[in-house]
Amino acid sequence: MQFLEVVAAIVLFLVGLRLSAFFSGSETGFYRLSLPRLNIDARAGDRRAQQLLWFTKNPAYFVATCLIGNNVANYLTTAAIGWVALLMLTTTNEQIDIAVTLLMSPIIFQFGELLPKSIYYLTPLTRLRKDIRWFQYFFRAFLVLSFPLVLLTRLLENLSMQKTQPAEIVLGRNRLVQLLQHGHDEGVLTDIQSRLTNGLLQLAPQSVRTSMTPLPRILGLPNSASKAEILEFARKFGISAVVVHHSESPEDWYGYVPVAELLQSDDPQSVIRSMPVIDHLSSKLVALHQLQRSQSIYGVVKKTDASGESRTLGILSRNGLVEQIYRPELTQSAFRAT
Repeated sequence: MQFLEVVAAIVLFLVGLRLSAFFSGSETGFYRLSLPRLNIDARAGDRRAQQLLWFTKNPAYFVATCLIGNNVANYLTTAAIGWVALLMLTTTNEQIDIAVTLLMSPIIFQFGELLPKSIYYLTPLTRLRKDIRWFQYFFRAFLVLSFPLVLLTRLLENLSMQKTQPAEIVLGRNRLVQLLQHGHDEGVLTDIQSRLTNGLLQLAPQSVRTSMTPLPRILGLPNSASKAEILEFARKFGISAVVVHHSESPEDWYGYVPVAELLQSDDPQSVIRSMPVIDHLSSKLVALHQLQRSQSIYGVVKKTDASGESRTLGILSRNGLVEQIYRPELTQSAFRAT
């Protein structure tokens, strides 16, 4: 009778170990999925790919199922270890349970965590396509527990004062980075294309305030300056356009004078181009699009207070934004240095 109990405890331990490997590996593989490949297979009528695609659009359910499954697996392995210890030693206490569990931890970690994660990391789509039916069974079985977790997560996100990015966007961005990296490794993307996409992903969401020239450091002249003064100022600082402000208001920067156009005109006022106003909360990508659309090489960054009055914070250069996007690593080094 005791022999059968030992066998049952070992079987229980193996079941718990297998479940731990299944859910740990599935979670790692889920974050490694290639979304473009999955979409192609799903559109081709692959039923399993369609099921996986549903989870990529509802990642909270996948993560909640893995979380519950891992807890169930841990409970089964712990119960099995305690059962075997009781049968072998005929008596048990907390110290013995802890000691036996610690002795078995390397086996659980190796075969229930490390090895399956490594396998799913290398072949995520193959493994998940093979296991999706079993995962669907567990998803339905745990739905009564996972559904409240998903609702609670969404409630906390809605009540949070800080706007958080949806999980779909985070997962999609990670997979896009992986796809671009693979394309570069295979020679599909050139170095300049990789730098461009890397810069867009890293720098585009950042605020324009990290790239603007602040008000005290703006190099410019009043709009009453003569042609000779503007040309001398441009030659002195080696710039192709000089920003200007209203003479009566030194902080009211509103336009710039292209040196090439000024050389063909005797009246500086006639060649002044207005700068688009960029909100200080705008991202770099939005600001670059605004400058490109208005065909302006400079933009003025302003902040509007509660009363509706706006004040100038600095000047933004289109060429500076383009250089940062193409060379993000140099920009980040500069930010760290300052």
